[in-house]
Amino acid sequence: MHIGITGSTGFIGQNLVPELLKRGHKVKVLVRDPHRKILWDDVEKVEGNFQTPDALQQFLMDLEAVVHCAGAIRALRMEDYVKGNYTTTKILVDAINQFKPKDLKKFIFLSSQSAQGPSVGLAPRRFDEPPSPVTWYGKSKLMAENYIVNYLEYPYIILRLALVYGPGDRETFRFFQYVKKGIFPMPNGEKYLSVVYVKDVVRLITFILEMENHIRNRIYFVAHPQYHSLSEIVDGIKSLFGKKKVAKLSIPEAIFRPALKVNEIIASIACKATIANSDKANELAEKYWIGDPAPLIAETGFKPEYSLMEGLFETLEWYKKEGWL
Repeated sequence: MHIGITGSTGFIGQNLVPELLKRGHKVKVLVRDPHRKILWDDVEKVEGNFQTPDALQQFLMDLEAVVHCAGAIRALRMEDYVKGNYTTTKILVDAINQFKPKDLKKFIFLSSQSAQGPSVGLAPRRFDEPPSPVTWYGKSKLMAENYIVNYLEYPYIILRLALVYGPGDRETFRFFQYVKKGIFPMPNGEKYLSVVYVKDVVRLITFILEMENHIRNRIYFVAHPQYHSLSEIVDGIKSLFGKKKVAKLSIPEAIFRPALKVNEIIASIACKATIANSDKANELAEKYWIGDPAPLIAETGFKPEYSLMEGLFETLEWYKKEGWL
């Protein structure tokens, strides 16, 4: 299958592309930064971005599927999230509708749990409940979802990913750094999270790409069926390090919210996008981020294979091997 990938140099893209190549697929990537090294010699590269119609036309030519991984998780302003998540998706959808690639059968969009919002207590939030995102990141992802649903003229599947962790991830890498130092900050205290290992996400994407096209135009929440408390995750990492004790430091909202606002101001002065901003504070203020993957499992038969400890073990080994820890 001829598959186009946006965001191939991101966390999930870097795990997805080699798996697709290993399975014999032909992969084409859209390269926004010509100076950024592409890790794979046997992919087709199209230089350009979402603002260059000729590059988009060349990128879409002869594709049988598109996996849209590109997005913005760091920003200086609300407009940056909208531009990085909604506007780029709108441009891509419009280009697909305009150029009408004749062989295109599937469009997979990697969205986020943030688009549907937090859960109420420990009851998993279902994808068919009215969305209530609490961050501009989540709102911009939901805007992108809505545009796909309303305007894309080809079959789509939208995957709302829970917290994804694994080799190459710089965000959850901080969890390992904190545990190694022996102090783990917990904004607003204990939290309860749906999580999913990156290799399970990659396996799901390849599964959808290779399955018969009887499932289309669906939105699924993607996570391991078992949710975890933040303390469980910390204790799991602690056991892998062989540490006896890690201090869990509860940080009240009255402290972390202004601290993140100050960091946002500093980042703005330095003109450097950051994830540690006031938008992130809205997410951290919520205690329950639990979603329901039951429809995905029931309709596709797909189920994540990695338990939390198996995923954490592989992730830690990768960080050590690559010299991150």
